[in-house]
Amino acid sequence: MAEPINFSPLFPNDKQMQTSYNFSLRPETKDHRSSIYFYAKLQNGTIRVKQFFYDWAFPFIYADTNLIEQGSPFIINNRVGFIGVDYKNNKALSYSVGFTTVEISVFDGDVTDDELIAYLSSLKIINPDLSKKSFATVSYTARYDQGKWGEDEVTRVKWFKPETIDLDNIFSETLLDYKLDSVGIGKETNEVQLLYRQKENLTDGCWISIAPHTLEQDLPKLKGRNIGTRQKWRFRLLKIPYKNRKIEVYYGVQETKYPARWVWFSLDEKIVQCHIRSSVNETSSLVREILIKILTS
Repeated sequence: MAEPINFSPLFPNDKQMQTSYNFSLRPETKDHRSSIYFYAKLQNGTIRVKQFFYDWAFPFIYADTNLIEQGSPFIINNRVGFIGVDYKNNKALSYSVGFTTVEISVFDGDVTDDELIAYLSSLKIINPDLSKKSFATVSYTARYDQGKWGEDEVTRVKWFKPETIDLDNIFSETLLDYKLDSVGIGKETNEVQLLYRQKENLTDGCWISIAPHTLEQDLPKLKGRNIGTRQKWRFRLLKIPYKNRKIEVYYGVQETKYPARWVWFSLDEKIVQCHIRSSVNETSSLVREILIKILTS
């Protein structure tokens, strides 16, 4: 890419610029990802704003990238963000617009939740067309084949725009109101990853992996409520009819008002995983659609 950053930044408006300082742009190079940092003074304290493209480990699926425990959801422009505590024990929030992840933390003072959300709401998005491109085209990890911490889910495969490869009509171009954005094909194993994005807000995502047992993690075999630390989950075991038998589907729903969803099951010597980002829309119907498409293809 010719651009120094691979995401659409959110910048302060004219009034906010008067209390913003220490702007720092880290342009993309072959050796590191791009990011933006700056500070801003609010009524009750100072905040630090970080922006980047979260494109590794289940790409742009997490809605709470910087929080260390289950946060509280909030909504801006039909997109879900979370507010809670970050890894430095500061009040913080995480929010995304398209490919842009915004992490805001309280650097000094006692900034309220309402202040943080109001500040974020008033930021202006710059170059929104960048988020209309595909993950395969824009992602640093996909383009440079360089994971954040060595090989991860994203670097196990080579990424393509759907129109550049032959899918043999196995995978749908759409799943309800989600459109197939990018396809990952395993480099050394028979793995396929599918990345869908919600057509309207371009932020809600659905990541699907179909991989050999030898590659993917074992099925979780977890059931119950409030499982996990950083995120709290409710896991159930579903038994779905398939070819005169029943397959066991482990189904996780995040314990929050606008939950992420997580599905695992074993099928024909493959492990199928699906992660669905937190959304203002009810996404259980998307889980049903995915199961139908995979089990009938």
